[in-house]
Amino acid sequence: MNSHLNIFKSYTNTNRTYQLENDLTRALAISLQEDSLFFHEVFKEILKGTNFYNQLFESLESETNVNINIQKRASQISNFDHIFAISLSESEISDFWEQNYNKNYDPICDLVIQINNIVLVFEAKRDNVNCTAQLYNQILNITNTENEPQDFNKENYGEIVTPFDFNWPRLMAIAVKVSSFEKTMNSQNRFLSDFISLVKQHNFRWLPEPSISALQPTNKRAILRRFESAIEEVAKTTEISKLNYNDRLGLEFYRNWAKEILFSINDKGNLGVSIYPGNTKGQGYSLFENNPKFSEKLNILGNEYKTKYSYHIKLTSFQKYFQGLWFSETDLKKPLYTKANFNKYTGRKKRGNQWEQLSSLFDESLNYDWKKQCDWENSVIGSGKNQFDISFGYEVHIEIPFQKLKELDQKQSELNNLINLIIEIHKSFSNELLLRN
Repeated sequence: MNSHLNIFKSYTNTNRTYQLENDLTRALAISLQEDSLFFHEVFKEILKGTNFYNQLFESLESETNVNINIQKRASQISNFDHIFAISLSESEISDFWEQNYNKNYDPICDLVIQINNIVLVFEAKRDNVNCTAQLYNQILNITNTENEPQDFNKENYGEIVTPFDFNWPRLMAIAVKVSSFEKTMNSQNRFLSDFISLVKQHNFRWLPEPSISALQPTNKRAILRRFESAIEEVAKTTEISKLNYNDRLGLEFYRNWAKEILFSINDKGNLGVSIYPGNTKGQGYSLFENNPKFSEKLNILGNEYKTKYSYHIKLTSFQKYFQGLWFSETDLKKPLYTKANFNKYTGRKKRGNQWEQLSSLFDESLNYDWKKQCDWENSVIGSGKNQFDISFGYEVHIEIPFQKLKELDQKQSELNNLINLIIEIHKSFSNELLLRN
């Protein structure tokens, strides 16, 4: 799925600094509303150490009403027995009862959740801003609308007000665990996964994400997630864009002969970097101006990595891939990828003589059972298709060892080395990979 379709991501690319807090708060509120397991885990964490949870849920006959609101005025909050004053920031909450911001007005609260007679009031910040004084004043005004005004201090209100530090990393640790569990059960919630993506794009440090040096090479998902964070930062700080697909991780590539660089992690924890030159006939025009050749090795951050390439003939119908051939140099009887063959055999081919010509070309050029590999008789001849498009392309691949990744990524809060690695990979693929005769 295209990541631009994230439920919570604005279509505009404008840096909406002051809107970001509202975007994050709204996304959190909707995720809590639409994912009952996430709501339960957050609510249980806040109420931990009190008797309120058991009072609300110990009986099947209990009648519990939940209301979730954003941008709610203090004067609209009533009929409560207890308030949890919740700071949601990078900064830890200060001593709540030592604040002295005693302005009497009708403040707007970022997020308010009321469950029967219990109220949760969240004050959210997008960065390392201490919001304790602001939260203190909001609760002061809420309690003044419900009771006779008196000094707002712990002595008078300590029994009905509980300050709670729910910083973003603590909240996102719960979100990631819930989402991981839901994914395991094949019931992943779209709202929660998009909320996590939104937060990660804003600040990857809020997510529980260890550095590669703390991971085992078998933990492919965590290693790849770490690279996704680095790629997000590359996209924010350079002109290189991240691919907007959820089924593959990579970068946009800005050459006529290829459009994507893809990243993967193998069973040894090594980083695989792949590019597919000539993936369409349009890319092939640039590639086959001369007989294409690729550099045997690439220098990236002072280290040389051997390039491996294979051939990939792609068959598409209505712009969708349906079959193809993969082969190496040793599978060739004679050169197949020539400028003459590209001009004659690629593009749209219709059933009949053109398909027969392709079959003859492959018989003459390939020394293995290519028809079996692509299931030619069923997928092509017996498919009912009257035409398809064919391109002559390559897969070019380098591999960076897990040990090198560990050396580069030592601190959870520091991505600069991985960011530099990704930028240098992009630069090397752009400038050094394709050799021009």
